[in-house]
Amino acid sequence: MKKTLYSNTVKIVLSATISIIIATKLGLEFSVTAGIISILSIQSTRVESILVAIKRFIAVSIAILLSYFLYLLLGTNPIVFGLFLLIFVPITKRFSLQEGMVVGSVLSTHLLVSNPIDIYWIINEFGLTLIGIGVALIFNLFTESLEHKFEENKLNIEEGYRKILYSMGETLITHAVPIDEQRVLEEIEENIAATKALALEINNNYLFKEKTQFIKYIDMRIMQMDTMKRMKKHFQRFYMKYEQTKMLSDLTKEVANNLSEENDCLELINKVNFLRDVYKQMDLPKSRDEFENRALLFQFLNDLEEFLQIKRDYYLLMQR
Repeated sequence: MKKTLYSNTVKIVLSATISIIIATKLGLEFSVTAGIISILSIQSTRVESILVAIKRFIAVSIAILLSYFLYLLLGTNPIVFGLFLLIFVPITKRFSLQEGMVVGSVLSTHLLVSNPIDIYWIINEFGLTLIGIGVALIFNLFTESLEHKFEENKLNIEEGYRKILYSMGETLITHAVPIDEQRVLEEIEENIAATKALALEINNNYLFKEKTQFIKYIDMRIMQMDTMKRMKKHFQRFYMKYEQTKMLSDLTKEVANNLSEENDCLELINKVNFLRDVYKQMDLPKSRDEFENRALLFQFLNDLEEFLQIKRDYYLLMQR
């Protein structure tokens, strides 16, 4: 039953039907309009539904009052309706109330065909609006929890990062790049983009408390992805002896195996610094190629440290 309520289609059907029934039972004219307003007010997140409802109610209020006075003073004919639109549409655009433009125009036509125009019609139109928006808001409370999907995506992203880093560790020894590496990288980036959108949607489903930890997590992974791309470029430009690459390969693989959100990365950062000191104590480069390779080696270590520091900064931020 819960999953059914989460379906936008079912929410639209039920909210529209209930809105029409309520408006009819209350004896309101044009009761079907309450159903249309309800359909237009169904949104994907709770915060979005409230913002749309507020904007729509403001726009409708302007439309009803403007129509009432225009038709009362100038009469009810198509030319006056055109004058109404000439005033109303720019107002909605000027104050970013476009969500209520169509509904307000439809409600104005109710006044246009009413005879005589009196306070009853103002009450009628506000009644239709409140019923449509109110019922939709109630159904918008039944929004599917997306945290489980985020956790699933998070594990997939971490597994993808693990593959890339482990592949880097292997490449340092074999100097061979896996044929599916680019495909894996593209899949991870697509997953990150989808998960970023999911994080924003989760945050917008909480009315009184922000859930920014999801956004902070995915932002951290995005920064790490940028760093990994720089690390990958180094493999196209340098070559090192086995003794040098073996230590770096082992460390890179260790990083790959410790990507969980709970890891503070302090021990790994210390190991990067230790390895940097080891390389500094090695014999000085004897040729230009060796010098360039040594420089790229240190750059790779710096990038690896940055990759870990990004994660550590996130860990410390979440501990506050």
